[in-house]
Amino acid sequence: MRIRVGVVGCGAVAQIMHLPYLRTLSELFELTALCDLSPGLLDRLGPRYGVPPERRFTDFRALLDTDLDAVLVLNSGSHAPAVLAALAAGKHVFTEKPLCFTQREAGEIERAAAAAGRVVMVGYMKRFDPGFRHGANLVGKLTSPRYAQITVLHPSEQQYFDIHGVERCDDVPDATLRALRQATADLLDEAVGSVGDALRFVYDDVFLGSMVHDTNVLRALLGAPRHVALTEIWPPGSTAPTVTTVLEHDDDLRTLFTWTYLDEVRDYAEEIAVFAPTGRVRIQFASPFLKHWPTPVVTQSMEDGALVERRVQVSFDEAFQAELRAFHDCAAHGAPVLTDVADARADIALLQRIFAAHDPAGLGGEAALLR
Repeated sequence: MRIRVGVVGCGAVAQIMHLPYLRTLSELFELTALCDLSPGLLDRLGPRYGVPPERRFTDFRALLDTDLDAVLVLNSGSHAPAVLAALAAGKHVFTEKPLCFTQREAGEIERAAAAAGRVVMVGYMKRFDPGFRHGANLVGKLTSPRYAQITVLHPSEQQYFDIHGVERCDDVPDATLRALRQATADLLDEAVGSVGDALRFVYDDVFLGSMVHDTNVLRALLGAPRHVALTEIWPPGSTAPTVTTVLEHDDDLRTLFTWTYLDEVRDYAEEIAVFAPTGRVRIQFASPFLKHWPTPVVTQSMEDGALVERRVQVSFDEAFQAELRAFHDCAAHGAPVLTDVADARADIALLQRIFAAHDPAGLGGEAALLR
């Protein structure tokens, strides 16, 4: 069964991943409409994907008035307005992470999805990665894991945009951009308090833009931590920050999570590792902008008194394509949603706790999040 889909937001992730895979999966999806704030970008992408001018929109509400079954929400800023409008219009929704900026928005989406009886799936593509799934199975077999470590070395993204020839047009009206920036600033103040532009950038761009993937896979592997022991964000005021946090789980398990922006060295590195007395599992992700790049899983254990190390590459299947297949199965056949609104809401809550533990302006740590 093919489902008719419209895409809201035609930026980098749409151009690199979602639009090409919607076309590849033409037996599952019929792309019928596009929406972006940039008319020029719509004029460039519309012919490429066979979307005629009358089905290209700069307002997502106009797109929702067309005969769609589902909407992919891929725009910048909070996805809550488009997701809520799509649910009110009776559409199934796939939305890129982050679902939204605040727990209030997540609660509104959760209630709206239940009332509409429609699917909302959040784009945590790592959960559909064959390597991650293999590694998660191995982590589940570890006895009494004691220590987990997440390390992300993040270079500039522009190199990947150049590889894929990402299209950009500088024709969005200034008034529209100002309104979007103000709405984002208001939501960030609601999420983490009035912390200043530099820390607001860190929460928006680093926490919600990247670290949210790692909190999601961490919770899938080990469950949610019960306490945030500490968080450091340095250098102060930097637009190329490093974040380190220590998370406490039950059973004396700790996670050390470091995310750092190192723009010039062209080597994206991301690893989540879980260590137990009798075994170690390392799941190693490539850049999310490299297609069909395998996710190696490295294990260590003792066998007959000898240290044995194995490195497995499970598959070249692309995680972004796999999650779209899963979305179709949910929307067309009622399959359970793995990465649902509750899952995304838990990530937002954890990221707020991590951010609050930095407490740069006397925000009161985790207790402040009770407001």
